[in-house]
Formats: sequence, C-alpha cells, structure tokens
Amino acid sequence: MFCPNCKKNILLIMEYENIELDFCPNCLGVWLDAEELQWILESQFDEQSIFIKAVVDETKKKCPRCRTYMQKVSLPQNDKIVYDICPENHGIWFDRGELENLIQNLPEYPGTHSFLQWLQTIFHYQNNPEE
Repeated sequence: MFCPNCKKNILLIMEYENIELDFCPNCLGVWLDAEELQWILESQFDEQSIFIKAVVDETKKKCPRCRTYMQKVSLPQNDKIVYDICPENHGIWFDRGELENLIQNLPEYPGTHSFLQWLQTIFHYQNNPEE
C-alpha cells in the first residue's frame, strides 16, 4: 500500500498487541484497517456513530486499499481535526498527530490509555505533534 499523503512511499507495518498499523515513515501518517480502531479501543461501535461528515476545503485523499476518494469526517466534540475514511469501509487514514488526537477525545473507551502511551513513545510527538 502507498501513503495517501506522500503518494509514493510504501506504508510500513508495526504491531500493537497483534494489531497491524500501517504507517508512512516520511509523514508519520497511520492507516487502520476497518475494525482495527475498535480492537484498539477495546469496544464495539459503528464508525458512523462516532464520526460526523466534515465540510472542509481540503484535498481528498485516495484509500490506500481501493484507491477510492475517502470521505472527510470529524468528531462532534472536536470538528477542527479532520480524518479520512474509506467509503468502501476499508479503513481510516490519520495524518501525523490525528490518531493521538482522536484517542485523547475518546477517553471513555477502555483501550485508550495504554495505546496512547505506546503511540506517543513510537512517534515521539507527545507535546508537539507538528514538529
């Protein structure tokens, strides 16, 4: 799979508790396949129930699995951060720092604390995600 941001870099795989996260070593974006977010959060939910459609003037990215243009979505409690989700339900793309932001905005899910610590250790962007 190729990075939806860089378009040329091949996504690398790293594992978190038997869950494979695909990430770009250049832009540090992360791809989660469908249902991997549920496994990380240790909770079953419909992605449509936590995300709302975002109205933004941002370039659409293509799904690294099917190459379909992804939809822009955000959380109702924080619509300033926009995520890219495949309309064919292949997964969701997080630009650098967005996955950390999402996890911080979903503290009620059981898996968030340990995953957030791991994520911050791996990507070294605990305080400054844009550095």
